[in-house]
Amino acid sequence: MKGGIRRALLLATAVMPAAWGQFQLYLVSGSLEQPVAPLYDFGPIEPGLSASAQFRIRNTGTSASMLDLLSVRGSGFTMTSGPALPATLAPQKSVDFTVVFQSAGTGGYSASLDSVGISVLLTATVPVELTCLLSTGGVNQPLGAATVDFGAVEQRSAVTRHVVLLNQTNVPLIVPTLATTGAGFTLSGSTPIGILLQPVQSAGFDVQFSPATAGPANGSLLVGSRSYRLSGTGTPPSLPAPQLSVSLVQALSAQQGTVTVNLSQASATSGNGTVTLTFQPAVAGSTDGAIAFATGGQTANFTVSTGDTQGQFGTQASVAFQTGSTTGSLVITVQLGSQTDQKTIVILPAAVNVTAAQATRGAGTIEVDVSGFDNTRTAGTVIFTFFDANGNTVAPGAIRTDSAAAFAGYFQNSAGGTFVLKAIFPITGDATQIKAFEADLSNVTGTTKGVKTNF
Repeated sequence: MKGGIRRALLLATAVMPAAWGQFQLYLVSGSLEQPVAPLYDFGPIEPGLSASAQFRIRNTGTSASMLDLLSVRGSGFTMTSGPALPATLAPQKSVDFTVVFQSAGTGGYSASLDSVGISVLLTATVPVELTCLLSTGGVNQPLGAATVDFGAVEQRSAVTRHVVLLNQTNVPLIVPTLATTGAGFTLSGSTPIGILLQPVQSAGFDVQFSPATAGPANGSLLVGSRSYRLSGTGTPPSLPAPQLSVSLVQALSAQQGTVTVNLSQASATSGNGTVTLTFQPAVAGSTDGAIAFATGGQTANFTVSTGDTQGQFGTQASVAFQTGSTTGSLVITVQLGSQTDQKTIVILPAAVNVTAAQATRGAGTIEVDVSGFDNTRTAGTVIFTFFDANGNTVAPGAIRTDSAAAFAGYFQNSAGGTFVLKAIFPITGDATQIKAFEADLSNVTGTTKGVKTNF
């Protein structure tokens, strides 16, 4: 008898199906997961809005197991991103799925989440209240667990967000008390507090963030008993945009102009800026150190204080500059903070300009010295003419010299267009009878008639 019983047990063991693997259900949040209790509550969900929860089923057994049941049954609840069934899960392998709840009807809701060896009761509540939406670019999005971020806002400036209250229930609802908490967060303009909204009607209001200090700020929007998180960051006020004003009577060499930096608006803060001169010569390779500010160099610093409408160069509202002695483009650039402005002045080619001339007598010679500048750096022919006390031309008359090579060699090794011309003439006879001279100089633009110079 005992042997028969033993055979029956062995036979029963032989025909039993393979044991189900052990499945465990988890709630997933980011990289974290935790076991799900027999009851999971989605909490209160505003009418028409949705809430979701991500779940994970894992085979915690030591052998592969078949997952052939995974369902959610109940009004307002749906399952998305679920696996294709049946699915075989190896030991410690898992599959994820999401359950979404959404309903416009008020009241309590429940559903059954079932899988192999698992049953969880899902619940949610749709209260009789208005739905809160954030309106961005004409698109309404639910106000929910996510923080309403106002971004980076300058001190003394303001950023506004528009909130819409929508009645998605089937009964009239009154707009409840509205308020904000947190430094810098306020309700802006009129609010619809106390207005009766019929089904599908809506009303809006603005929430403003205007930080008084720099740094992160947090607050809340209170809609009746509900609270929505607000955040923003205050940043120091930026400097206004600089606007160059250049005063220059003629766009020629050897001129003095002034630069003024106007501000687009009264500055809300203080700071420092620079104005820079950059020269682009018409003759390649030429330089001109005379193109500079009166304060020295090609950069001038200025300051801006709170309330200023112009930059200050020390105690002055402008700074003087020289146009030098070379033709080309003079670029003036101002930078204040991250903002710039720029103006270009084209220094036009001009005839040779003589700034000084003199002559001295020596033993049988006369030395002529002519100072000036040629902004084209192309001076060539020079004509000398001497005169006696009565203004008569001294023989042999006009003395023409081709000095192009001498000028070219000089300018090749010098900066700018300034020069000093020295010429020595041997004299036969009484040099004291020669009382004056003229020196005519030519360049690509024409000839400069020399002024009669007595000596």
